[in-house]
Amino acid sequence: MKLEMTGHDSRKREYVSTATLKKVSGGNATGYFATDIDWDDATDPIKVKFTNTIYINKELEGQKKKDVEAHEEKHFNDFKALAAKLKKAIESVKEGGDAQMQDRIDWFLYDKCVSSANFHRKETGYSVEICSKPSSTRPA
Repeated sequence: MKLEMTGHDSRKREYVSTATLKKVSGGNATGYFATDIDWDDATDPIKVKFTNTIYINKELEGQKKKDVEAHEEKHFNDFKALAAKLKKAIESVKEGGDAQMQDRIDWFLYDKCVSSANFHRKETGYSVEICSKPSSTRPA
C-alpha cells in the first residue's frame, strides 16, 4: 500500500510557563511530549501526518532542566520506534486491501500510552497513565 507519512521523525521543542504546560499536559509542571495525528485514507497514497511537540517548563534550570529534556526525548524516541512499526505495517497491506487506519491509529495510541507508562514505572516506580485498550482487534 502506498503511504505518505510525515512528521514521524521530527519534533519541535517549546519552553513555556508552568500555567501553559499544565494546560497542554493536563497538569504536568515540568515537561510533556505531545503528538497530534492527522490522517486520510481516502487518498492514494494514504496520508499520515504527525505533529510532535516537547514542552519544557521555562523556569527549570541546570541539571533539572537537562533531566526533564532527556526524559521527554526518551518519550520521543519511543514514539519514533512505534511510528516506524506503524509505517511498516501500513506499507505491508496489499494494494487494494483495507489498511484499517482507524484501528491502526487507535492501537498506535494505546501502544504509545503503554510505552510511556512502562517508562515511568521503570524510572519512578509508578505510572500516572491510564491506557484504554481499543475494542477492535489489533490489525495484522
